[in-house]
Amino acid sequence: MIEEPSALLSEVVKPPVPPKINDGDYGDEGNLYENLLELKKMSANDAEAKSRSVFVMRHGERIDFTFGTWTPYCFDESGQYTRKDLNMPKKLPYRSEGATGYLKDSPVTNVGILQATLIGESFKENNVEIEYAYSSPSFRCIQTCDGFLRGLGKRDQIKIRIEPGLFEWTVWYSEGVPNWMTKEELIQGGYNIDETYKPFVEEKELKESKENCEQFHLRSAFITRSALSAHSTGNFLLVGHSATLDTCSHELVGNKSKSASDMIKLIQKIPYCGLIEITNNSGEWKIVEPPCQPITHSNNQRFDYKLFLE
Repeated sequence: MIEEPSALLSEVVKPPVPPKINDGDYGDEGNLYENLLELKKMSANDAEAKSRSVFVMRHGERIDFTFGTWTPYCFDESGQYTRKDLNMPKKLPYRSEGATGYLKDSPVTNVGILQATLIGESFKENNVEIEYAYSSPSFRCIQTCDGFLRGLGKRDQIKIRIEPGLFEWTVWYSEGVPNWMTKEELIQGGYNIDETYKPFVEEKELKESKENCEQFHLRSAFITRSALSAHSTGNFLLVGHSATLDTCSHELVGNKSKSASDMIKLIQKIPYCGLIEITNNSGEWKIVEPPCQPITHSNNQRFDYKLFLE
């Protein structure tokens, strides 16, 4: 472990801008979700007659975008974790790949947990019910979903359904999709995971795909429609990434898939724990004002007491 975390003290950290991708760079002309999506839309017509809402939320503040290079300073040679800032978690659950796993699959900060918890508390204060919760397999999304359910007061009642289909655009992972924590590791770490849930998109299927932007939108739309088909009544939450707010809602409200360049412009405007509500009234889905206020806060740079020794 590096004793003086210079990166934590002096590194100027900015969230990376996604690489420029042309719409036709990846994927074939066809899409395996396109026909399945049409079937889901047909089967969902009766269920859509009932008034309910789908909530889509981005994960909370992530450690790597906040602190930059962090794992070499927080893990020693034996793999033991020690936090180097009060905005880092006191401890991290065991995962088979240790620090390498966390490097590729970042946790959220304590502020990230607070963001999610505050939104859950706001839902509770406004008497908004959630019956089901789905999360991307990214650890930051699972932590965000857990924090939301804790704030809602339903952490023990609602199990988190890990859905690989909610993962972000795979083209951004040139070295391959991360090896996520297993359900067993998550449960051992204290998370209330639905062990019996069979995902709509299998992890293996996602890792083997090379999708273009339109196919990413179709995959996400398929997840939303599949969840609607699985539950004839009740509101549910989808926790994913910045693009998830668009890709999981666009088809439902009748919008076209965005180009890669337009999507990248949009996601840079979506803050941590950004939330949208899509509501069905009389068979028509619309994006409406969510039941909670947004969370706004300033950046708080890392303090160095040595300033007063000069």
